Amino acid sequence: MKYAVIFFLSLVMISCSSQEKNTDDQAGSATETISSEVIGSDMGYIVENAALVTAEGDATFSIKGALKLRPGNSQVMIIRTQSENGGFTELLALEFPAFAEGTRMDYENGNDKSNFWIFGLAGETDIIRQTGSIEGSIRLLKTEDATNTLGLNREVSNGVGEMEIVVMDIDNSDVPVEVEKKYAARFRLPMITLDELARINQPI
Repeated sequence: MKYAVIFFLSLVMISCSSQEKNTDDQAGSATETISSEVIGSDMGYIVENAALVTAEGDATFSIKGALKLRPGNSQVMIIRTQSENGGFTELLALEFPAFAEGTRMDYENGNDKSNFWIFGLAGETDIIRQTGSIEGSIRLLKTEDATNTLGLNREVSNGVGEMEIVVMDIDNSDVPVEVEKKYAARFRLPMITLDELARINQPI
């Protein structure tokens, strides 16, 4: 009898452990995280003297008529990633003041200084969707000479910093993207102008 009780308790513990692991796996599968890596020139850039434009505003430059920019007294960081399942490009855009060492910028849901877009094809349907709520912060550390000039005929500087950004409540209906995306990494991004952004051959 004693051994039967011990055996029964062991089965219960194993079952609970398995259920906890399955729950963790399911919860984790809803979030995509970029961490422990440097976000570099292959993933984006910082557009100097630029500002984000609302859907109704006039833009000097846009990506597929969606993510819009205009001249301004600020900078816009654009980070491009691919969905874990492939096939969709995600663009995170963050506006912040002039690049000054030690500056921290916080973002809250509903702030017009940030937005997140999904681009891709679902079957034969072209998806261009602004979605998600953005929270977190970036910290600007320094500028340095860039090794990748993006084909520009001038010396280019990198903006270096750290970011802790979470994009939540992503509308992933009919698209293979996660409902939450985390950016927890250092960035080292080339600083370019709006005019240069329009001229360089960069993917979405």
